[in-house]
Amino acid sequence: MDTFGAPMVSVVLLALLSILANPLAAFGRQTPYHDTHQRRTYIIQLKKPAASLDEQNLKMWYESFLPESDGSSKRLLHSYSEVFSGFAAELTEEEVKKMEKKEGFLRAHPDRVVPLLTTHTPAFLGLKQSQGLWKASNLGKGVIIGVLDTGLTPNHSSFDDEGMPPPPAKWKGSCNFESGCNNKLIGAKDMIGGGSSSSPTDEEGHGTHTASTAAGNFARNASAFGLGGGTAAGMAPHAHLAMYKVCGSQGCSLADVLSGIDAGVKDGADVLSLSLGGSSVSLAEDPLAIGAFGAAEKGVFVSCAGGNNGPSQSSVSNEAPWILTVAASTTDRSFRASIELGDGHSVNGESLDQSEALSETSLPLYFSQDSPDCGSISGDASGKVVVCKAGQSPADLATLVKDGGGVALIYITDASQGSTKLVRRVEFPAAFVSDKDGASIISYATSTSNPTASISFDGAVLGASAPSVAFFSSRGPSLACPSIIKPDVSGPGVNILAAWLDSEGTGESNYNIISGTSMATPHLSGVAALIKSVHPKWSPAAIKSAIITTSDDKVASGKPIRDEQEEPASFFAMGAGHVNPSKAVDPGLIYDLNTDDYIAYICGKFGDSGASVIVRDRSVNCDNVKNITEANLNYPSIFVALESGSSVTVKRTVTNVGAASSSYKVQVNVPKSVSVTVTPHTLTFSKVKEKKSFTVTVKLNGSSSSVEGNLKWISDKHVVRSPIVVSSS
Repeated sequence: MDTFGAPMVSVVLLALLSILANPLAAFGRQTPYHDTHQRRTYIIQLKKPAASLDEQNLKMWYESFLPESDGSSKRLLHSYSEVFSGFAAELTEEEVKKMEKKEGFLRAHPDRVVPLLTTHTPAFLGLKQSQGLWKASNLGKGVIIGVLDTGLTPNHSSFDDEGMPPPPAKWKGSCNFESGCNNKLIGAKDMIGGGSSSSPTDEEGHGTHTASTAAGNFARNASAFGLGGGTAAGMAPHAHLAMYKVCGSQGCSLADVLSGIDAGVKDGADVLSLSLGGSSVSLAEDPLAIGAFGAAEKGVFVSCAGGNNGPSQSSVSNEAPWILTVAASTTDRSFRASIELGDGHSVNGESLDQSEALSETSLPLYFSQDSPDCGSISGDASGKVVVCKAGQSPADLATLVKDGGGVALIYITDASQGSTKLVRRVEFPAAFVSDKDGASIISYATSTSNPTASISFDGAVLGASAPSVAFFSSRGPSLACPSIIKPDVSGPGVNILAAWLDSEGTGESNYNIISGTSMATPHLSGVAALIKSVHPKWSPAAIKSAIITTSDDKVASGKPIRDEQEEPASFFAMGAGHVNPSKAVDPGLIYDLNTDDYIAYICGKFGDSGASVIVRDRSVNCDNVKNITEANLNYPSIFVALESGSSVTVKRTVTNVGAASSSYKVQVNVPKSVSVTVTPHTLTFSKVKEKKSFTVTVKLNGSSSSVEGNLKWISDKHVVRSPIVVSSS
């Protein structure tokens, strides 16, 4: 996540901390623990009780595990019931060791703190009023999206309930805002530390932004800093919204996050959206993954941010196969700042500080070869446009340039960011340019005796080549699930305009422009809600499959989607591709999964010990389960690891959700170093919901370290595409 301006400074500690500082230091940090007598938060996992217990008796049973001392019950922070058996409490290491001896104890998970990871994006994704998917889904009416974040600003116009029906009868949630809720915002709870000390009001802005992106109602006259004006709307404008406040200025406790998942499922949410995540960890040791499994088992779709630690390999988080893992990409809108150099050469930058007074005025250009990052600025900069390479924060550089008498800043982003330009508000005329374009500006400035430049501030401009994968978006391969391609899919996550908190207390509806996989995730959550509205009986796996197999791996011109270095993006960067909502609602075929399928996978991966931890609602003996390998999970993508000359066969099953009578022929596109044989070549269906299985045999002929391709099932109406990655082991 990004942030701009003094009122929003605290949010810098959140999602984009990994980008602006040490990329790995804050992602999934865990407090060091040394004193066995010092209390800290533990998530205690228990076996599900044999008898069904009501809420009061379940809490009493949980309390029986606590130390027998006065006030010990006050240490109980959360009681979980829907997706996880157990509780969160303040305990010492010594107390946990004693607890391990009690009947029913399974595991103690030390709590971790994880960081938080629009007027135009609906149109960019092909969503239009009274047409297509928005029309077919009734704008998401009847679907409930639960957002787990920093809270929400309830009086923002994005959360008005104009045109909204009452919530479905299944809704059991409550509203803890003093001002109450409405038919759009139907629930709000504070889950932090048990939720007893604060309200679900957003004090950071992040939750207001993500909630409005997923399900904000139509809000007129929306703009940020005078840019991007128009009518703002989320992906599912008439879906109902519930906020579970699980994060604050220091991040998100997994104990609170798990409580939010538990409450969302209990309340009746259909979709849960989590713009947060920690470092990769085994699924059997990850409370978020375990809670998400419980949610999926109950039919709730879970969408999570893939992380902001890109472009490092194997940096992706939230990798469980029952979670949709989201990458971030650009849109076709830029906040244009066109720079024209004295030699006639022009460069397109971006800016949130657009000055009409300065626009198109030719001014002297200043660049110091002795201090390219403007660590020191001489008096020669007075009255000039100052060029600075990345080193200090843009806001700090803007202050230095202003204090040095400069009239504008050209900020050259770090080379690692490539073509991704994250714009920031710096309260001073500024233009952000890529390292590549910055090099041409520096070349001119250092080869001319009297260099000049003018900056034309053009506002919001459409038509940029998009999407491309953002540099910060975390990459695969997954460490926790190495034979599953993660992330799953990408969505808009760069310079996204959406609702923001009223930091000045004016009562006005504010907006902000920020970036991160935090911003991409609610786009996918909203799309899932639209699909759920059209197909209310589809499983979470079916919805995920529809999103993955209909995603675009090419831009409108037919060229491959590219990464930040302008190279074709790999599936480990963009997932299967960029979300295409209009196609996702009618995928033709789906790769479905149920709880039994996941249990077979869990048994194959972890055995009885892992199954007892992850699977809550049934007793599993893996000896009685037909275990499957990760590569054979009925996932809508295929990953295999091979030695040169060897081969492997995996099985997949598709379900017909298109026309009753339909036929699909296979098409495989892979490099020559790989041979792929699909049996059978044709799948013929005679009814809806009919299932057909096929096998895919992959042989690695050469010595390539990793190759990618596509397997497509093609009918006269549908193209069902699954990415294939073959890695040499």
